[in-house]
Amino acid sequence: MGNMSNPESSLKESLDELREALEAPDDLDEALRAELRSAAQEILEALDPDHERQLSGSLRERLTNALEDFEKSHPKITETVGRLADALSDMGI
Repeated sequence: MGNMSNPESSLKESLDELREALEAPDDLDEALRAELRSAAQEILEALDPDHERQLSGSLRERLTNALEDFEKSHPKITETVGRLADALSDMGI
């Protein structure tokens, strides 16, 4: 996919960072970890050129809620999820 737009490239980089952070062993609640993995997968599917570019209306809300749940204890993941939300907004998703 050589002709990737800047917001899309930034989004994919943030998704990679999130996946790495979610694989790291720490005290992250398994339900929250699963919710973030699900959101990341939904974003990846929306970026697929053969997929309709539409995400469930609740994705941004789910990311925001997840962010609030652990922003104090997991600052790196918080920053990454924030960048994901910003990139989605920039792309009109």
